[in-house]
Amino acid sequence: MRPLTDPRRLALLLLPATLAGQGRGMELHLGRWYNGNRADVYEFRTSSPVGGRFTHGFGASVLVNDSLGRRRAFYGLGYELQAWRGRATLGPYALAGVALGLSTDPATQELAAQWSLGGGVEWRPLGWLALGTEIRYRLEDRGPRGFWNPRSDARTGVSAVFGVSVGGGRRGGGRGRGGYGGPPELPPPALPATIGGNAGDVVQTAIESLGTPYIWGGTADNGFDCSGLIQYAYGQHGIRLPRMSRDQARTGAEVAPVVDALRPGDVLLFSARPGAGVTHVGMYVGELKFIHSSNRGVKLSRLDPQDPEGAYWLDRWVGARRIIP
Repeated sequence: MRPLTDPRRLALLLLPATLAGQGRGMELHLGRWYNGNRADVYEFRTSSPVGGRFTHGFGASVLVNDSLGRRRAFYGLGYELQAWRGRATLGPYALAGVALGLSTDPATQELAAQWSLGGGVEWRPLGWLALGTEIRYRLEDRGPRGFWNPRSDARTGVSAVFGVSVGGGRRGGGRGRGGYGGPPELPPPALPATIGGNAGDVVQTAIESLGTPYIWGGTADNGFDCSGLIQYAYGQHGIRLPRMSRDQARTGAEVAPVVDALRPGDVLLFSARPGAGVTHVGMYVGELKFIHSSNRGVKLSRLDPQDPEGAYWLDRWVGARRIIP
């Protein structure tokens, strides 16, 4: 039987545990740990939103030196928390993580912990594909006491990796509490011929943002998430709304989820599944149409059961709120 210090064998063993995570995205990172031992780094991770500006994921890590582990290696499973990731097509983010596993050398195998802290830059040319690089400081120590009280011979150094992420990216659900598959992509409907009502100016401000890219956490002209667009449009007219979609679902006056009861400017509330909280919001603009920031950017959609996309949104429409009477 071959020893467990072959990195390719370890990667195959650990990959299924990684893929079983609850992440929306899967990532592969390859690089080098420059700590005097020149260890090669192999990492598989998941990624998913955790709330606010944060994402997180579980993963498998394998670090071996140039002699394929005959001198020393680390392999284990870990957890990582990231901040400000996926908020732009190109942007930086911060990260912190811990992995628990085995540290090996020619004579021993011991339990070990590896702590890391650093940051990265990610470029996302497509919503489902990202390329990036990360720099992090790593500290690896052996033995249970080393998990919180590093020994004098703890292994430390800076690593640099390049990575690719697929299947994750900017979330179309805004800052609600869940995600869902998107509706069919269809040509956008025409703008309403007229926009009346007391909230007409707010609606016009939202319409001026058509085509703005989707950015998770975005609240300005360079990008919006769903609740960011609603907050921005009302904020430009002196009306302050909460930042998150679930809080916007409690503002203003309740309106029955019936198309005939809607007025331009009403905030539409959507849920990923029956009984779940609000996960997406939009603004009614009239003529069975609403504006929202989806994973395809700020766009108009229909509330029309004869339209495939409209049927999708009608199935998830759970309420409406009127901010301006």
